[in-house]
Amino acid sequence: MSPSSSPNSAQTLSKEAWLAACHFHDISEHEVLSLVAERVRSTPQPLVLLDLDSTLYEVGSRTHQILTEWLNTDESRQFRTVHDALLKLESEHIGYSLRDTFRAMGLSLEDPETQRAWERAKKFWSAKFFSNSYLKYDRPYPGAVEFSRKVYDLGAELIYLTGRDEPGMGEGTRKRLASDGFPWGVPRTHLLLKPESSMSDLQHKVDAATYIRRHGTLIASFENEPKNLSALYGEFPEAMHVFVDTVSSDHEAVPCVGLYRIRGFVTE
Repeated sequence: MSPSSSPNSAQTLSKEAWLAACHFHDISEHEVLSLVAERVRSTPQPLVLLDLDSTLYEVGSRTHQILTEWLNTDESRQFRTVHDALLKLESEHIGYSLRDTFRAMGLSLEDPETQRAWERAKKFWSAKFFSNSYLKYDRPYPGAVEFSRKVYDLGAELIYLTGRDEPGMGEGTRKRLASDGFPWGVPRTHLLLKPESSMSDLQHKVDAATYIRRHGTLIASFENEPKNLSALYGEFPEAMHVFVDTVSSDHEAVPCVGLYRIRGFVTE
């Protein structure tokens, strides 16, 4: 890895600038996923790293359900303009954060009433979004289960590396992986959750490097968050690092040369 491509030696960029600076391999989604499978076949003790939220799972429906419940509260009716706008909420309006979702609905947080409504809605949303009971509203992205099964059946060790925390979301996560048909609860499958919710996702994923090295050779990582993907690239520059271009935060990230990019797991 050259100094210019090292995550530790370059400046951080906004998401759009990061996308422009990364120089992704110019190959199709089918070619990316096929290349991962080929490397699994040809590598001793191959390991594939998979994020969950907005990588394997579409979580907008979780947010949609929670906002629908908030709209049925007396609290939401105190903010008539916001309440009426959110009654028209569609799946395409759901962003990475509640702030993004409000903006997609044409609601400006510079307006004092909208800001107050957002603060109340966010408190309501946070208490439910990061909990076991609301994971039932998530849906695997099309093709995600099938791809995970394919690389597992080819011999890959799978590590689900997620920013979800064990106390609040561990039980529900394990249930969903099993019920949705992902390889889970069998040899060569692992789930790494944060030990507590206050730990940053980035720190958790960097700390996982030692665990990953103990269990095989990392072939590929799949991640929707640029800063996390860049950090994994810094730890494992020899692996394929695949940016799953769904939704992500607006946190700045260090660009890396030689990443891969897909928008989903369906290739036909």
